[in-house]
Amino acid sequence: MKTEGSHGKVDLRKVQALLTGVVAAAMATILLLAVFALIVWKMEPSAGAENVGVICVSVLSCFAGGFFCGKKNDTKGFLWGLAVGVLYFALLLLLRIGSGQDVGAHLFSLFTTFLYCAGSGMLGGMIS
Repeated sequence: MKTEGSHGKVDLRKVQALLTGVVAAAMATILLLAVFALIVWKMEPSAGAENVGVICVSVLSCFAGGFFCGKKNDTKGFLWGLAVGVLYFALLLLLRIGSGQDVGAHLFSLFTTFLYCAGSGMLGGMIS
């Protein structure tokens, strides 16, 4: 179903696929964090290893969401995957702000998080 807007045509199926990709990434995050929590509980790794694990969870989740969204949208999968990664980052940022974390004190970390979320989502969309 296509609707005409003031800026041209908008395909609602593509927007729905984008939002479904973000939800898929969030669901993958929940599943992977549960598995990671079990691994951390059993192995008791160092704090550095835990940080790497959390980054890997985010990268895999954005990749999966970008891949899913790229499969649903037949053209420009890399842009749809990038959009999934950016929206996923925005969701993470809102969660950090909502939990009371001082995001201003960690701008470099925030920037690198944005890069790996956007990049892995785009890669997922490209491979789809």
